[in-house]
Amino acid sequence: MNLVIFALFSPLAASVVNSSTIANSVYPWLILPSTPELPQPQTGKYASINNIQIWYNIYGPSCGVTILFLHGGFGNSDYWGFQVQALKSSYQCIVMDSRGQGRSTSSSSNITYDLMATDVIGLLNYLGITQAYVVGWSDGAIIGLNLAMNYSNRLIALFAFAANYNTSGAKDISLSSVFTAYLARSQIEYEQLNPINDYQSLYNNLTTMWSTLPNWNQTDFAKIPSSIYVWIVDGDHEEAIYRDQPDTMTLWIPQSGELILPRTSHFAFLQDPDTFIAALERFMTQATSYYINQLIVNNSLYSSSSRYGIPCRAPYWSTGRSFFRQICLVFFRFCLYIFFQKLFTSMLM
Repeated sequence: MNLVIFALFSPLAASVVNSSTIANSVYPWLILPSTPELPQPQTGKYASINNIQIWYNIYGPSCGVTILFLHGGFGNSDYWGFQVQALKSSYQCIVMDSRGQGRSTSSSSNITYDLMATDVIGLLNYLGITQAYVVGWSDGAIIGLNLAMNYSNRLIALFAFAANYNTSGAKDISLSSVFTAYLARSQIEYEQLNPINDYQSLYNNLTTMWSTLPNWNQTDFAKIPSSIYVWIVDGDHEEAIYRDQPDTMTLWIPQSGELILPRTSHFAFLQDPDTFIAALERFMTQATSYYINQLIVNNSLYSSSSRYGIPCRAPYWSTGRSFFRQICLVFFRFCLYIFFQKLFTSMLM
């Protein structure tokens, strides 16, 4: 107690502990934590997509649910390290570096969200993945929205964190010390990771894109079908996007939900990874339930593509087993899911 009183009232303490030091220790949204590492083994590979080399890595079981993580502008896949580590035991987690960023190369073409969306589709095709859940941050979330609009048959669900839908929704990031620190750090990381190492070209490409894109309106969002489960997510101290952006997108996507994470900013997945992971786990549970209900309603539970949206722990999709046995197994697992969901709910009440 004496130490606390000294820190609060001593003139000497006041001269040593300035207001910014106190703020940074109390307010997590004013801190940019260290970039995490992706889980071991670091066995990333390259895929030739659209005449460039896209770097990717895969973690977790090869069957069942596939989650594709898309990072933000100037970033790389390492920023998803905490989330991949937490989810890889239950889901197949795929990370990819966007064109020209991280470890991926680029071409002479100007970088656009449309082009990066085709890179994602190209990688899914390359890996033989029909559908995926997409988790995107900032530019990655905007790419996810682009996919939902233009390649809706390839998405099961979208967790869009810190996205804007038009340029007027972006704040002046130069006013944020956290974002300034991120840009400085991401440049160092780029120079360490990228095989081409032309940061000035990347900087020109991304800032040029951000000056005009994205440029969507309600008509564009109407193209997202109700079959895609969507969460629009942001931090309550977001320093790069105005709050009306997630609010409006939630209104324009009728089936979507909005989640504002407490005491975090554009970098919530670093500032409070536990809360971010808990939100992701809840999202995946609800999205999978929504997906199964859609399959039941559409009578397509046993289509060749549906296995990408349902977790598997045994190869019960094998064609060597009878159709009746498949029905029984799926029904049994669905009943277990309902039972444990109700049990968990009753425990919380």
